[in-house]
Amino acid sequence: MDAWITFWGWLLVIILVLYAILAIVITIGGFFDVKEMLSTMDDQHKHQKDE
Repeated sequence: MDAWITFWGWLLVIILVLYAILAIVITIGGFFDVKEMLSTMDDQHKHQKDE
């Protein structure tokens, strides 16, 4: 019975670590996407002012 407790404990830890890594990667990627979106919006706004 102790083997199952150990197995599920390790599985839980591994899943939580993978989730944390995934959350960090998505946050960093989202930051750069928002940064690019704001830059594009600024360029479009400047282009519309010129016309």
